[in-house]
Amino acid sequence: MTDGSSKFAPERAASSTRCHRSLCPITRRALVLRNRLRAICARDLSFPVLATLLVLVTALVPQLPLRDAVTHGDVSGMSLVISRQFAILSPFCALLDMQALLTIPQHIAVLVTLLVGFVCWRVVHFTRRTTYPVWRREASGLLAIVLLAPALILVVNALMPRPMARLVLDDPDVLAIDVHAHTASSHDARPDWTATRVRDWHRASGFDVAYITDHKRFGGAIDAVALNPRRAGDDVVLLSGLEMRNAGQHVNVLSMTQAESTHVVNGDHLVKGMRLADGRAPIIVQTIPFDFRWFAGRHQDSLARTTAIEINDGAPRGLTTGLRRHAEILALADSLNLALVAGSDNHGWGNTASGWTLVRVAGWRELSPAALAVRIEQVMAGGRNSTQVVERRTPLLMTVPQLAMTVPFALVATARGLTPPERVSWVVWCWSTLLVRVGVRRAASLALARARLARTRRRQRIRIVPIGAAAGLQR
Repeated sequence: MTDGSSKFAPERAASSTRCHRSLCPITRRALVLRNRLRAICARDLSFPVLATLLVLVTALVPQLPLRDAVTHGDVSGMSLVISRQFAILSPFCALLDMQALLTIPQHIAVLVTLLVGFVCWRVVHFTRRTTYPVWRREASGLLAIVLLAPALILVVNALMPRPMARLVLDDPDVLAIDVHAHTASSHDARPDWTATRVRDWHRASGFDVAYITDHKRFGGAIDAVALNPRRAGDDVVLLSGLEMRNAGQHVNVLSMTQAESTHVVNGDHLVKGMRLADGRAPIIVQTIPFDFRWFAGRHQDSLARTTAIEINDGAPRGLTTGLRRHAEILALADSLNLALVAGSDNHGWGNTASGWTLVRVAGWRELSPAALAVRIEQVMAGGRNSTQVVERRTPLLMTVPQLAMTVPFALVATARGLTPPERVSWVVWCWSTLLVRVGVRRAASLALARARLARTRRRQRIRIVPIGAAAGLQR
């Protein structure tokens, strides 16, 4: 029976081919398209379908990607603007921004989630259709990919240039300030992080003023101040400062220049009662993280008094402290009348600004950089209510059960903050992955078919040559 059916198989195939060729071109193309669609399995459709649903559902409950750093509530009078390049690359830029804003426990939670998901997937795959040796070989390679992927994303996020989101303020008398920035003069900064690149980074982020607070050195601040515009409103103004120690804590002394270096002892420690060259008391910013037990407050007369404190710091440790000890920082600022500020703590690694310090200075655009520095610090000296800090919106996850939901919460938070052009970009990119997968699979199938055909022809030639040679010998 099997021999009989196999005998007529070539005839049926030939008949099918003749029928297919007899169809009109449109029908023939429809049949080809139908066969290709049948080759697309549910696994191929799962990612673009789920991503499209995420984008469409979150469009019903959008939210501003900014919030007040004190209340964690919505803000008004400002917006986060993106460029056309950012919108086109939104699935990459938006997710890289979210990754840069995660705290250290949230980074660990993401890695654990990837490992748990990988183990569950491989167990299901193994129990269904794979023998143990094959599963072990595949698992070792895929596990390496899972472990290396987060590290690779961190490296790409830190080194690769890309478009940035920019803060835009509606009030012309309000300016955005960064009280904690670095250049290549700091030992832990990027070697090519020049004053010009620092200015470009802050311009792309929406800052109007940034203080260069390098460790122990003024070289970067001197170069930055020399390139300042004559009028503050013409470009980003970079002002001098220094990051040093006060009571064992890292603090930033704003407007400190090389002329005040006599107030530094033991390499990078600040002495009591220091004054700037013009006789003003400097604004001393307590950076985070820090040891709350040794904080230099008003009651500690033996130390230089701190007048401001960071509630947002762009470094991973700073983001962790700002979230975990948020209530303690606010209590400290309220009890000691400290101004709340934000610092990028940018050393040249990354393209995401986490927070901005907003200060109102009437007519600041017409001032010189030196006069603007005096006005800003006069406002900051007013204490707790003299500034406003806005930050990028991130998931407020601290406890272990909350951290276990870091990945879905971060994805939803990112999707809710997308603009309409970004949502279109996400949908296009997600469905493009389906076309790529189908194209790669078709190319692989064709390559495999060609290889099999070539192998069959080689075998036929090997079989024919001896017969021909034998026939020649017989003659």
